Amino acid sequence: MKLYLLRHGDAEINSSTGKDFDRGLSELGKKQVDRVKKRMEKVAPNVEFTVFCSSALRTKETWKVLSPVIEEQELEFLDDLYLADNNHLLNFLWNVNHPTSDVLLIGHNNGISDLASYLLDQRYTIPTSGLLVIDFPEAKDLSEVGLGTGEEVVKCFPIDEG
Repeated sequence: MKLYLLRHGDAEINSSTGKDFDRGLSELGKKQVDRVKKRMEKVAPNVEFTVFCSSALRTKETWKVLSPVIEEQELEFLDDLYLADNNHLLNFLWNVNHPTSDVLLIGHNNGISDLASYLLDQRYTIPTSGLLVIDFPEAKDLSEVGLGTGEEVVKCFPIDEG
């Protein structure tokens, strides 16, 4: 079982509505996510995913860039993943139905980084458009994951590259 944690790409400073929720990807963010897309083509060909994505504009746009190379069996955009903290994300993973053994979670910091840190039992700071793939060799379901039960398999952090 693998969990793919992806932080949205670099976002515009302001939105037309003035709301953080409505900020889209910047040009740099689109380029960053395109690099992640190319990496996903190599590390997850022919993998079926259950995808959970924050419903904020920048996470939806991140998904839109990635979606051509992701084979999703199920896709959900969820308001409660917007700026969710580690505890919320853990409870979500422990209780959510996911029909595939590979799950892609697209969200925000600090929650995504704190979740990775907890599952790997070491400090991680996932940058914008950072992808971290965690394997759980002993788990048959996400309800079985916990502190230090994961192993880092792939890391793609295209921080400032355009």
